[in-house]
Amino acid sequence: MGKATRSLSGASQKKYFRDLVGSIEGIPAEAAEALTGACEREIAQVRVRLPLPDREKKAKPRTRKTVAEAAGQESAAAAPPSSEAAFDPFAFSVVVVVTKEGRQGLEKRLSVITSGADLRALAKAQHVAIPAGELTDGELRDAIIEGALQRIANRKAAAS
Repeated sequence: MGKATRSLSGASQKKYFRDLVGSIEGIPAEAAEALTGACEREIAQVRVRLPLPDREKKAKPRTRKTVAEAAGQESAAAAPPSSEAAFDPFAFSVVVVVTKEGRQGLEKRLSVITSGADLRALAKAQHVAIPAGELTDGELRDAIIEGALQRIANRKAAAS
């Protein structure tokens, strides 16, 4: 029987707090930001029940209104909301995926990531070694897979 909970810390915990508070109806944007900030400052680690709900579809984007917008006037300097969500390099663990689903499972997960910068961010955040220099997206995906397999091999070697 698998784990019924998951421990979160760091960036994955911050994302969890943002998604959780953002999915609650009726909380003004300022209150949501304050609550999220307080949780991020005060809570070092959290254990959550699995499976984690997918709140990205439910959460409405929250933007802070300026005083002019609140008064009914449109602000000319206001930036349009970003239509693309920020990339989360901790959305899944490459080592766990390659361990449980194999090389093909990790290839499938990585194929969804279309940006080379996002692939590099994932590798850096999860401490997966990739070669330096210019690589195509396909070469980056292959390097991440090999790096994850090497991390598993290193763990096995260290345990023996």
